[in-house]
Amino acid sequence: MRKLLAFLLLLGVPVLGLDYTISVRLDPDKKLVTGTARIVWENTTETPTDIIPLHLYMNAFSNDASIFMRESGGRHRQSKAEQKLTSYGYCKILSVAINGEPRETGFQYAPDVENLAELGLFQPDEITPLQVRPDNTIGVVQLEQMVEPGQNVTLDIEFETRFPRVFARTGFWQDFFFAGQWYPKPAVFEGEAGWNCHFFHLNSEFFADFASYSVTLDVPDNFVLGATGVLADEQKAEGRLIQTYRAENVHDFAWTAWDHWQVATDKWKTVDLVLLYPPGNERTVDRQMEALKAALDGYAELCGYDYPYPRFTLVDPPRQAGGAMGMEYPMLVTGATPSPMVPLGLRISEMVIIHEFGHNYFYGMLAFNEFEHAWMDEGMNSFATSYALERHYKNMVDLPFLKLGAFDNARIGYSTYSGPDIPARTSWGFSPGGYSTLSYSKPEVFLKTLQNMLGDETFLEIFHTFFERYKFQHPTPDDFFSVVQEIGGDTAHDFMRRMVYTRDQLDFAVRKATSKRERDVRGLINFEVPENKDPDETAAAGNRPYINIVIVENRGDFEYPVDIKVELEADEPLTLQWDGTGGWKRFEFTSESPMTAVIIDPEHVYACDIRLANNARVLEPKTGNTVSRISAAMAAFLQMGFNLFTLAI
Repeated sequence: MRKLLAFLLLLGVPVLGLDYTISVRLDPDKKLVTGTARIVWENTTETPTDIIPLHLYMNAFSNDASIFMRESGGRHRQSKAEQKLTSYGYCKILSVAINGEPRETGFQYAPDVENLAELGLFQPDEITPLQVRPDNTIGVVQLEQMVEPGQNVTLDIEFETRFPRVFARTGFWQDFFFAGQWYPKPAVFEGEAGWNCHFFHLNSEFFADFASYSVTLDVPDNFVLGATGVLADEQKAEGRLIQTYRAENVHDFAWTAWDHWQVATDKWKTVDLVLLYPPGNERTVDRQMEALKAALDGYAELCGYDYPYPRFTLVDPPRQAGGAMGMEYPMLVTGATPSPMVPLGLRISEMVIIHEFGHNYFYGMLAFNEFEHAWMDEGMNSFATSYALERHYKNMVDLPFLKLGAFDNARIGYSTYSGPDIPARTSWGFSPGGYSTLSYSKPEVFLKTLQNMLGDETFLEIFHTFFERYKFQHPTPDDFFSVVQEIGGDTAHDFMRRMVYTRDQLDFAVRKATSKRERDVRGLINFEVPENKDPDETAAAGNRPYINIVIVENRGDFEYPVDIKVELEADEPLTLQWDGTGGWKRFEFTSESPMTAVIIDPEHVYACDIRLANNARVLEPKTGNTVSRISAAMAAFLQMGFNLFTLAI
């Protein structure tokens, strides 16, 4: 057995120690599913265990005192949880059998476990009586004997899940259902480190092992289904539609059911594409499919690996179920409806579709620990989103009066953050406002900077290598850093580590820029009073060169080399170079025509520069005459416009 496992690992084939066989029946009127889950869990580590913790995420919506609801205040994105008793949801465990033997006392919700802290499931800041008492998002199956390395255990679980009014990625609206995190799911066992298991927090997403799924969904026969996996069997009987979906090498399973779904299909290479959309959105089908194909192309190029599954389903939820929009699951994601009223050049919907599809790479195939390293999941995927969007569309906003590049939104978000945090936090450990900036925006602009520093070829080699080496595994930050160092070198490695573990910033600035005509020296010449100038000689001073002074500063923490571009009125631009050390640098030189602008980092190599507004100076050359107020005002206006509109990443 061990030789077989080693052989499979050598081939890059994931060794699956988890198998689900789930069968549920939907009651649309009661807004619930009932059924069974057979879970076969194998211990693939070298450490025995006698417990199996289960995530029961739907219980976050069972009352307003759960950790998720208290942290969110009942709000998520733009939606608000309804307070009606019929709007709450839950996942209730009805019975558990272990290896075929029913166990009445074998299962407990986390608040009922007496020695919960001693099980080592959670981090200390998660365990207080106040937090644990009302929160049932974790259950624990206590085994009668150890599961030794290489052994497996079979859990037969009877459960009931009631959907909440659609909120925070899951739920119902009328007869629309989106089922995310709806079934009991084992946590990840990490051997000697124990079980990696956390409560469901507002900002934490999910972490699970790769598995095989066979899921049978029983719904009214006028409903249309969409699900993770591929359709393996379909039957109709007594007014019911019964479909079985199978999926391999995925770590979650989601589905949707509605009696109004419209279906569009397409193809990308060998992949079947399915779009489920509400009536009235027919005009958006081509736009959504184009975005999905742009994502498939872009991620394949970035990661050096085509989307490997045979099917992908994009779900466009109805407007009234907006709480289900913008969420990722393996082989199925929800997007955001591109309103016909929104111009084609405003590509917010495209960005959402690309981003959510992209999680099938960064979270899906590279199954990061989203609880503890959110920057890997969201940050890498945000970079990849902009990479794919820029590759296909160039700009995210492409209107006649405004153009914003794909990476601009992240740069703006990062540049406005002044909080105390760093990306290396648990997802629930950020101060207010820190999670989104430091998990999404900061990693995106630092990765863009790394791409600019190394060049496309080396940068893509890093991503190709990282993906090939760790796909269908749980890579850690150190795994990524090691690939960066191996291919990009020590400077690249240091740069990325400081991005994650420090508050270091990069900020180059143009401190001063002047351009004046050379003139006669005033005062003594060789210790003597000079003779009066000939009037003709004074007039000839108008042909003298300009003396230019440029002072640049490094106001940040990274001492990297940088170019300074000097624009001249009637001559070719000059490029000055500085190694970035010493805090500041003064340049002085002459030119035949006046200097009109100075730009530090003109190629925008350092996308993570925290203040682009100080990267340039536009000036009115001073000839010795008084500059009029009108000219000074025009110069200030030009400088403002230059900084705002030409220094995009």
